[in-house]
Amino acid sequence: MSMFERILIATDNSPLMRNAIQYTAQAFPYADYHLINVINTSDGSIPQTPLMQSHLKKIAKEALKKGSNILKDMGIADVKLAMPSGRPSKEIMKYTYKKNVDLIVMATHSKSGTQRVHIGETAIHSLQLTHIPSLVFSCECEPKIPASIFNPTSFSKYSVEASILAQDLASYFGARLTTFHFGSKDPGEAVGKIKNRAKKKGIEFDLVIDKDANDEKLLRESKKYDLMVGSRGRGSLIYKFRHLIPRLALSNLEKELIAEGSIPFLMIGD
Repeated sequence: MSMFERILIATDNSPLMRNAIQYTAQAFPYADYHLINVINTSDGSIPQTPLMQSHLKKIAKEALKKGSNILKDMGIADVKLAMPSGRPSKEIMKYTYKKNVDLIVMATHSKSGTQRVHIGETAIHSLQLTHIPSLVFSCECEPKIPASIFNPTSFSKYSVEASILAQDLASYFGARLTTFHFGSKDPGEAVGKIKNRAKKKGIEFDLVIDKDANDEKLLRESKKYDLMVGSRGRGSLIYKFRHLIPRLALSNLEKELIAEGSIPFLMIGD
């Protein structure tokens, strides 16, 4: 039985996407797989002519075929394919809920600078909208079963849920888990809850409390691991308005961990 039963991969033709598919298939070989490539008809900079639409459909078909072949090479057959038209993030969400998907996989060609962290448009919009766990790749990494998991947390209501998912993944993979508390907020009763749950599940578990840790330290620490699991990072009152203003649903820290991280980032929504 797979940790996730139905996995949707938002695919394209990039080498990074190939790596993301291989990593996911290696980690979750028993899931049902869906591949989607959305023909973007919402981009005003793209001429919506019959010739352009034909060209975009050809690119989408190639991406789906390549993705399907990669999964086939990894021993996964009977892959469901989808090629809708519209705004990519919205079409991905529609398909996710229609097919009852429980994990979304995306690759994003992220980059950061002194002014702001930039994540690909489709990835950032999807992460803002979904409550489904999302596995995001911004770097190539060796396809393997994760042996170590890094779980940065502030022990907010939402980040505790990510810590619980991290424990379930550690149990599933037989991996060692490090839950790393940062931020000025006192972890309170959440520490005991997380420690007791880890003990009951019998996983190798370390709890580190470092209230002074900044984003640079979290990135350095994450390099020691195979997979990072976290929440959107919004634990304040502002997060309650995320459904009205989606950009409030993802913190700058999470954006930076995704953009600059050297390992895949699995983010829970709500």
